[in-house]
Amino acid sequence: MAEGVGLGMGEIDAGKEFDWLNFRLKFGCQTKVTGLFRTQLEDGIMGMDNRAGSFWMQLREHYKSKGHGSSSEEEQDFDPNQFALCYDRQPISSELSLGVGSGALTLGGSDSLLHSTPMVYADNVSPGIGWYTVHVKGMFLRSKGGSLSEPANNSRYIRVDADENTLNGNAGANHGIIVDSGTTDSYLPSNLKPAFVEAWKEVLRDPNAEFHNNHIEMSAEQVKTLPTILVVLQGHKSGSAETNDVAVGMAGHPSHAAMFNSITDKNPLTISKNDVVVAIPPEHYMEESHRSPGTWIARIYFTEKYGQQSIFGSSFMMGHEILFDNSSGRVGFSESHCDYSRYMEERDLMLEQIRQNGATNHQDNTATVVEEVKEEEVVNSAQLVGQDNLHGSGWA
Repeated sequence: MAEGVGLGMGEIDAGKEFDWLNFRLKFGCQTKVTGLFRTQLEDGIMGMDNRAGSFWMQLREHYKSKGHGSSSEEEQDFDPNQFALCYDRQPISSELSLGVGSGALTLGGSDSLLHSTPMVYADNVSPGIGWYTVHVKGMFLRSKGGSLSEPANNSRYIRVDADENTLNGNAGANHGIIVDSGTTDSYLPSNLKPAFVEAWKEVLRDPNAEFHNNHIEMSAEQVKTLPTILVVLQGHKSGSAETNDVAVGMAGHPSHAAMFNSITDKNPLTISKNDVVVAIPPEHYMEESHRSPGTWIARIYFTEKYGQQSIFGSSFMMGHEILFDNSSGRVGFSESHCDYSRYMEERDLMLEQIRQNGATNHQDNTATVVEEVKEEEVVNSAQLVGQDNLHGSGWA
């Protein structure tokens, strides 16, 4: 990419633009077509791993070459070692040639305006190998779906009874599952499936229920009442930087007491209050067919042999703004709608309030706008709470 072409960039704050974001980008061209991306809207990969030549590393070097990043105040505004991804899922559409909005990419940090829960931080347990690897310390299923910020009422918790080696597909505290935005689905250790299926049967109260990857006919309302998968990750020492209290995404939050009190299994847990809980609602791991609307498939696969690298793909990442912090060796998680159009509307409203009120505190105004949106969402979602309508679906 030639000097002067550069990339488009939004405002860092009102009236202050990134005037330095034009740089020569080195990239590779494919020389062979295998058909892997033939059915996807885009046919390229933007490398964001922790390796030389990745996009964020090239951006960081250019940023520093322009004399930026020399002061701590400047790094608070833009840290070139950080970026955040926020994926959402758009409604089914038969016409995809024009593309669809898929979320937001934030360079230089994360954006609290996207957060519906405070960001919490998991360890990147192997920051030197290029991938972003998290260590799984526990897994649970919660009945009736829902997220951390909007759980269903009267839910039950069932532990996936497996030790850490089985959960991570490898032995050792520095091994785990990579968080990979370039992988659509999630691929977990094959040895984990028996324990997962047993928990699946128990949480559905159906001894014949099988977790599978076959297409099944379900309504959207039935999908929402499938179990939510709760993954407990090894926490980073920083915990949550957005609040002095224990955030809902941390294992020590009171809302998780029922989950941990439900444990009656033999495999011991070593979970601490500083560990991180990530919710995967059924709307995220189930995907409706574009060709046959009304049929759904689970996009979590138990296929990786012991010692192979398991992957948390976009089915895991969806509905969160995830911060990849290469300077601190951590991966941040905050639940989010990840709708870029909605984000821009809220951002414009926030900036208008700042102009009208003469306010200077970005955080206070952000919190006000987000709180207004959250209260509206709770009212709308409350109509669905308690609708356990799996009868007649392929899961019950």
